[in-house]
Amino acid sequence: MIAKTRITGKEKPLVSIIIPVYNGGNYLSEAVESALGQTYTNCEVLVVNDGSDDQGATARIAASYGDRIRYFEKENGGVASALNMGIDQMRGEYFAWLSHDDIYRPEKIELQVKAVLSSGDRTRLVQGEYEFYHMPTGTRTPTDFHKLYKEEQICRSFFSVLWLQSHACSALIHRSHFERVGRFDEAIRTVQDVEMWFRLFRKQRSLFIPQILHSVREHPEAGSNTISCYHEETGRIYWRLIEELDFLEMGEVFVNAPTFLCRMEGFLKSYGRKQEAWQVKRLLERAPAFSKGEEEASIEGFHRRLEMYSGGKRRKIAIFGAGQYGKRIKFELESRLVNPDVFIDNSQEKWGKSIDGLPCVSMEEACHKKDELLVVIAQRTLTPALSQIIHCGFPYFITKQSLEAEMLHVLPAMSRMQEWLSDNVLNA
Repeated sequence: MIAKTRITGKEKPLVSIIIPVYNGGNYLSEAVESALGQTYTNCEVLVVNDGSDDQGATARIAASYGDRIRYFEKENGGVASALNMGIDQMRGEYFAWLSHDDIYRPEKIELQVKAVLSSGDRTRLVQGEYEFYHMPTGTRTPTDFHKLYKEEQICRSFFSVLWLQSHACSALIHRSHFERVGRFDEAIRTVQDVEMWFRLFRKQRSLFIPQILHSVREHPEAGSNTISCYHEETGRIYWRLIEELDFLEMGEVFVNAPTFLCRMEGFLKSYGRKQEAWQVKRLLERAPAFSKGEEEASIEGFHRRLEMYSGGKRRKIAIFGAGQYGKRIKFELESRLVNPDVFIDNSQEKWGKSIDGLPCVSMEEACHKKDELLVVIAQRTLTPALSQIIHCGFPYFITKQSLEAEMLHVLPAMSRMQEWLSDNVLNA
């Protein structure tokens, strides 16, 4: 349970919670209620209607709150343009973004304001934990980054942004940072948060709140599922950000440059972005090399840890989830000379097919060999997947979240890169 906190004294800086919305008749009310229901009382709530075409449904919902919110309308221009309008109109010292389909926890703003004022630097950036709310099943999966990474790592520059952890709506931003780095890039339609957060957090030391601050809805209407340019833009923008970095900065933020670049190559491949993945691979080939002894010691240590997860024996690797996360984990395992053997997936359409070079089987088929397998649960909505694995009686499993934290400290096999995708690498 999150402890109730109160900020005492005369100074309670105004926080502007900005809710950009397009066709928000489905979830907007819950978002607004969560913003108005903050335990920190000195907040203003700005709703920016980005040219909704829902016969006035969004406008009517906003109007129902009267003067409890500040409401603005504009022509449709994308989330970035709506956020920029909100920043231009905000009166607060601090900016907080709330997507219209997400929900703040009641103590979100209070915990963050207390942290930043206690730090002695009122301009410090603040981030925190969140949870995924999977609407089809009603299950919730907390991020638990504080259990997987040291706080010093999480708060270092843009680590949480490009290690694919941070969520924009869990942040609190002092308005002076917009004077430092500028506004959201309105030419970006889908990953404007990543690009902006990269600029905001780069070379900054942030604060981290280890409690869940907000809930991220997972539903079919999310922009990542409906906007056609999402994958193309993701590849283009991520490569642009990676290209800005030199090897020294990569190493300062991510332990070493090869580990970071290996992760980015796998990430871009999982989105089908072959060109950008190839560019990252070329960069990886030029990264500073470690000695063969250091590389082998790192990889052998990783193999021993996999054996530990497998009850002290080497077992076949099954990846539960044949989507983007599964493909990403497969690539990262191969880069450490571990060949996964099979995908497990709940989608009947994938059974019996080869996916990214691996056969895909049903959970029922995998159960027949469960004692032979170490299952890597490669799904963002972890709670239902973990429950299924336990219910089916698989004795050996690890989550992708835990494995990613492990691999941050495991060098990729740079000297044996040609073997990454071959059949003769070590099988855990």
